[in-house]
Amino acid sequence: MHTSTTHQVSHDTRRGLGFRMATAAVCAGTFAGLSGLVAPAANAEHPVGGRIELEYFEAAEANGQPPGEFFGPATTPELDAARGGRWQDFENDQAIYWHPLVSDGYANQVGGGIRAKWGETTGPEGGWELGPLAYPTTREWSSQESGSSDKVARGNHFEGGTVYAVPDSGEYVVWGLIRTAWWALGGEESALGLPTGDEREADPGWIQDFEGGAIQVFPDGMVAVTTTTPEASTLATDGPVALDELG
Repeated sequence: MHTSTTHQVSHDTRRGLGFRMATAAVCAGTFAGLSGLVAPAANAEHPVGGRIELEYFEAAEANGQPPGEFFGPATTPELDAARGGRWQDFENDQAIYWHPLVSDGYANQVGGGIRAKWGETTGPEGGWELGPLAYPTTREWSSQESGSSDKVARGNHFEGGTVYAVPDSGEYVVWGLIRTAWWALGGEESALGLPTGDEREADPGWIQDFEGGAIQVFPDGMVAVTTTTPEASTLATDGPVALDELG
């Protein structure tokens, strides 16, 4: 359990994204009026500076690569983000986001399938930092081995939850009381293992599937755990219980 600290989307579900793309295009000299956006020239160069530059070097080092290999060149200048933040996009399906009140003012890398899932997790204002997950609070990290399958996922924590990229499965959001309950049981290191789907509505409450079972939460804050493997059977509850009764 980790508790420390190019996407394609439909324009009709991403309020705010269009503004950011247009801003990037204007700044890069690529806006072509009503005819749409034109890609920047291949030799265009955008400086990387400040807290974003710090993460540019540190995230690449943490992944054992030079920054130019891990991120690729910047494809936009540094741009405005929600609530007074800043962000910058890079060629290798990577971005860095910064907000002065998030992560003690440190910027965080997010990329690949995790970044795409973040963007798809939308609220009334759209996705990415405008959505319910809000800003990333860590760069991408590796999970512990699953107690069910031995898989190692990749993930990013966000202000509103966590996105896990599970090998041979997909990217899933774990948040709220379900995440709290799952972590109380040992997270991915428990026999429940890693998530196999997103949270969905149940009758009543909400439920999420994991490799070794499922966690259901109820409107009154109670939690129920069902299991599907012998190894996880000791985690099962006899109906809804209080959170502090888990385990």
